[in-house]
Amino acid sequence: MMDAAERRLETLLDVILDSTGSDVQRQEFAALIEQHPELAAPFIEQLRTHSLLQWQCDEANLRKVGVPNSVQSCVGAAEPARRPARRVVLGWIASIAAVLVVAGGAILWGLHRGQSDQHLAVAEIVDDHGVVWSDKSTALQQSRLVRPGRLEIESGVLTLRFRSGATVLIRDAASMRIESDMLVRLDRGQATAQVPHWAKGFTIETADVEVVDLGTQFGVMASGDGMTDVVIFEGQVDVKPTGGDRRIQKRLNQGEAARINSNGAIDRIVEVRGDVKGGWSTMDHSGSTRNVFRAIRDNIPPSDGTRYYYYQITTAGLDDDSWAYVDGHPHQWNGLTAAGLPEFLRGADYARTFNDYRYIHGFEIVVELSRPADLYVFFDDRVPTPDWLLERFEDTGVDIGLDEGPWEGIPDHRTAVGSGNSIDNAFSVWRRRCERGEMVTLGAVGDSSEARAMYGIAATRVEVDLTTRLSN
Repeated sequence: MMDAAERRLETLLDVILDSTGSDVQRQEFAALIEQHPELAAPFIEQLRTHSLLQWQCDEANLRKVGVPNSVQSCVGAAEPARRPARRVVLGWIASIAAVLVVAGGAILWGLHRGQSDQHLAVAEIVDDHGVVWSDKSTALQQSRLVRPGRLEIESGVLTLRFRSGATVLIRDAASMRIESDMLVRLDRGQATAQVPHWAKGFTIETADVEVVDLGTQFGVMASGDGMTDVVIFEGQVDVKPTGGDRRIQKRLNQGEAARINSNGAIDRIVEVRGDVKGGWSTMDHSGSTRNVFRAIRDNIPPSDGTRYYYYQITTAGLDDDSWAYVDGHPHQWNGLTAAGLPEFLRGADYARTFNDYRYIHGFEIVVELSRPADLYVFFDDRVPTPDWLLERFEDTGVDIGLDEGPWEGIPDHRTAVGSGNSIDNAFSVWRRRCERGEMVTLGAVGDSSEARAMYGIAATRVEVDLTTRLSN
């Protein structure tokens, strides 16, 4: 997942490329790059690849904004897909020139590579860890370039950046065919795509479904058994079955996960497991004791035809600036002061819930624990304490904060970075000691209609003395 600075840079880049960005937004973009130089390279690469794909700038316009000759020759050599209006071109060139000045320049795609390799390549390997390549791969070229063809790994983590601007992370054993810079056919394995606004339409296709991006971050898992799992981390996608009635189409939004077969049947995926490095899994973990949470489910019908929200369970992941919800509410948990979250909560397993469910009467969540644990609920101080919380939990006397990002009522609201900053509401921390693996039912936020936010859930391991456990 992106942090607050990277998310803001992505938003600003979208409006700059749309030519709707103001001078203030361009200045903010440049300032953020200067404050976070570690983020400069990928954003400059996105700017440059977009230019290469969309248009060929004439040298006179480049000279007007002072772009260096080396950059002029690189950009000028691109094959234009279409020629935009003069206002769009000049707005784009001014933006890329400003970024190059702020970031001190960048190594541009193709600047030091042969023209033939560059012409064939549709993607580049930008990161790899422990990758073991299959001898079936035909898409690899020299200089870490990727052309259309078969790409297969037996293990490891591989990141590709396509010339459309999309980035795809491939984890563990996977086999796919790279068709173009806008289409990947995933035969088996897991892929996570981060697609900028200007590359909408980027598609990952499996034997069962086409997943068409609408400007988002999403994951696809192809098992090869007639089912495909799709998880939406940000934005939206359209899913279209590859068999049966191809007119069937479903739009999935942020915070939704679905298991889809080739005939278009869709089932809700209730849990998605995650880690602090961005890994995810939709596999059944109920038999594992490594995670404190054995399972989480609710009383919303699993396939009610409306929403397919999932609980994202992150192992040992709770910290300041942790995202609170999976749906379209970019709010974060934080300590109330610069000291941060209380020590007993840091590194806890935690579940991101759905803020949209805060007004549902009769709503229930069942939490099943795999081992002795302290189960915590973060409850909005603005709301009267419900009976289920009073009866099953104790108030620790500790409060934490919710830093709220933009929402329907305040579209310009922003989250801050760091504990104690931009805290909008306080939440009481309630605890229940569970000395053996057990199931605990959590209820609705309440029956009233005041302003509120959904509660959070976390759990930490507890070591229980064996004699105590046997006596109970």
